[in-house]
Amino acid sequence: MSRFFTTGSDSESESSASGDELAPKPAGGNYSKPLLLSEDEEDTKRVVRSAKDKRFEELAALIRTIRNAMKIRDVSRCLEDFELLGRAFAKAKGVLERDGPPRFYIRILADLEDYLAEVMG
Repeated sequence: MSRFFTTGSDSESESSASGDELAPKPAGGNYSKPLLLSEDEEDTKRVVRSAKDKRFEELAALIRTIRNAMKIRDVSRCLEDFELLGRAFAKAKGVLERDGPPRFYIRILADLEDYLAEVMG
């Protein structure tokens, strides 16, 4: 029981008992315990991916968002994602120089051309 809620003469007996509970804290913080990692954190492995894989995943994610925008006929979203796709492709240009543009990139460009012809015409 807190010493603030006690009445009269009981305060002396409880204050001596609660004095044990309120041990003084060491100055400078609670740094006496070492930092231990849990077993879950120790077992996680980092996945190392090549730069080519990272760029392909970025392009594929943008293509998925463009296809979704095409399905719901959101032309402004297609334009925004197409601009992001162009930037991502320019960023991946160094990685893709050897093999050329990936097939899925060329396919989305053709699909976008057909989509725009259908929407505008």
